[in-house]
Amino acid sequence: MRINDFHRNIREIGATGGGAHKYAQEWDEGLGITMKKQDEMDSLVAGMQFVMSDIVGECYTFKPNDWKPESAKVEHDTSAVNGSLRKTPSQNNITCDNEANDDRLVDNVPSILEEPKPRIDQWWTSKKVQRDNVMCNAYPYLLVSIGTGVSILRVDGPRQHERVSGSTIGGGTYWGLCRLLTGCDSFSDVLNLAMKGDPSKVDMMVGDIYGKNSDALEKIGLPSDIVASSFGKLVAKSNPSEDVKEEDLARALLLMVTNNIGQVAHLNARLHHTARIYFVGTFLQHNTISQQRLAHAIDYWSKGEMEAQFLEHEGYFGALGAFLLNHGIGEDGRTRQPRRSTIKAMPSQQRKHSLAKLHHRSKSMNYMHHED
Repeated sequence: MRINDFHRNIREIGATGGGAHKYAQEWDEGLGITMKKQDEMDSLVAGMQFVMSDIVGECYTFKPNDWKPESAKVEHDTSAVNGSLRKTPSQNNITCDNEANDDRLVDNVPSILEEPKPRIDQWWTSKKVQRDNVMCNAYPYLLVSIGTGVSILRVDGPRQHERVSGSTIGGGTYWGLCRLLTGCDSFSDVLNLAMKGDPSKVDMMVGDIYGKNSDALEKIGLPSDIVASSFGKLVAKSNPSEDVKEEDLARALLLMVTNNIGQVAHLNARLHHTARIYFVGTFLQHNTISQQRLAHAIDYWSKGEMEAQFLEHEGYFGALGAFLLNHGIGEDGRTRQPRRSTIKAMPSQQRKHSLAKLHHRSKSMNYMHHED
């Protein structure tokens, strides 16, 4: 910022996250910029709801490869107390005020990663389906933020939320263990490595216990390629590292962490009666593996009553929310009344000058989201 003289036109900046507290003094002393600290979860919810209200096609999910819009018809049951989804023969997707949303297929998943085919986990949910934003009759819903750890919020209305749960097993867990198990130097490198891995060389599958064609599988209701124990196959080997590559470890570990997050999210959704679960956070950026896995897991465990959804502009909600909150912009997109009345109370000439100054500052100020 100093090199380009950006700091000369900035006096304060809306910021959120741990870095807003950790580096506030350095910014003040080094750049002369005051960080106006905003609560991280408040900023996340404010930014996310603002985007979902104004950007078409923001939400998406994943469906099985053989899924077709005609075969997945669900409707939002506004009469149900728990807000669960019920299957109906007449509507597509989740409806709002009798207006059906589109099940738009997206052929190219926006990721730097390409899934090689065929995959041993080919039963995964991998067809991207666009979801129209649903803001009316959408509450409550669950918001799962996956960063270093996991925070789970129940959102009850515009900027109304409560942290109801969380987990210490998140993106930091995965990246920390991968640094021990692989030679990768960055998170993107380990994701690319995981794309090439075979988790069945590490995980103990149900078929490893019962046999792939056992009659017992039908009785217990599980396919042979479901994971019975993460990393369990290494227990019985005299040399655990034999025939196991780094990419296999990276893939199996990614599934283990993602499965745990999905299970915690599903149980909280059951507890708080929320049929829709939004997953956000830096862990999911360019991480199509985990997005697809979460979509499958939520659908599988809920028997189709719940749906995992993701957002195209994930990564910007905290910064946008910090801007909105610091600038006094409400959920309706309007500046809060106290700021407007202060300007209107000024003499005409002074009011013009203040409005021009405010406009100039809003154009020149950068609102940043600082993280550790």
